[in-house]
Amino acid sequence: MKKTASLLIVFILVLTMIPAMAEGEKIAVICDPVGVNAFLTQVVEKVEELAGTYGYEYRILECPDTDKWQASYDAAVAEEYDLILGVGWQSAEYAAAKAAEVDDSIRFAVIDTDAGSDSVASYSYNEEQAAYLMGAMAGYAFPNETKFGYIGCFEGSGSFKYRWGFMEGVKSVVPDAQITFNYTNSYSDPAPAYDFAKQQQAKGCTYIFGGAAACNEGIFNAALELAEEGKYIYSIGQDTDMTREENPYILSSQLKNTGVTAGIIIDAFFAGNLENGLHVLEMKDGAIGATHITAEGNYLNADIMTDEVIEKCKAVADAIASGELVLEMPASEDDYTFPIF
Repeated sequence: MKKTASLLIVFILVLTMIPAMAEGEKIAVICDPVGVNAFLTQVVEKVEELAGTYGYEYRILECPDTDKWQASYDAAVAEEYDLILGVGWQSAEYAAAKAAEVDDSIRFAVIDTDAGSDSVASYSYNEEQAAYLMGAMAGYAFPNETKFGYIGCFEGSGSFKYRWGFMEGVKSVVPDAQITFNYTNSYSDPAPAYDFAKQQQAKGCTYIFGGAAACNEGIFNAALELAEEGKYIYSIGQDTDMTREENPYILSSQLKNTGVTAGIIIDAFFAGNLENGLHVLEMKDGAIGATHITAEGNYLNADIMTDEVIEKCKAVADAIASGELVLEMPASEDDYTFPIF
């Protein structure tokens, strides 16, 4: 009898450790067209994975234009999704507006932006920390270079912390470094990035910061073609590890773990402790970092990313994560002067 009772207690304890299945619960993800954009594929993969854990239904609403963003939020509310998760800066205004219209039976969360609402759980990042690390890496890998390139998606306040962080990281190693900028005005078209990469190489850049999301493939393709001509450029990927043996000119990736963030939000939602307001994730949280420095990579170009370079970069990452190195970013771009060439 005692043995039976003991087994029953153990069985009950085991059951309490298993996440409750959320049959009938529904999650809507609203975002730009996913395609091969690693910033978004991470989120989709995590939502799919956790559906197996919690048993919820989910729907991915992809938005190619502004009208679709509004329509998607309207539809998700009308269909009474329990958690509406927006990904990207576009989601902020729609999440805030809809959250103000409904009661708290529908929860709202956004990733990589601040909705500025006490009714929305906003998750943002201190990307300048990882960008600074990428800049220091560029300086350590190419200490004799003074001209560095940057190719981003869009110019403006949204990209300032990337540009500032990268520039300050480079200057921490190469004080007289200069920079040139180009923007694709797209998250997914590699053609402009390809052209800009060749132009920046012609201007004297050996290292080009790849800050253009899926457009970075244009930089990577340009690097392969230029190498056939005996001209070399090196770059990095964004969001997930892009290093690969067939393209040794991709030295690292600036990691933004949006999948981890989606997991944090969904776990908190089902635990009943998803808190509204702004949550800023940092290097110390493991939400941002860099391939070969804070995380393992697919392929290492050891000729450039030597043990010495990696160890110096790890020291920078540790200093940022511990708070020993505090990055004080200017309030706006008007308060900072880039040494442009």
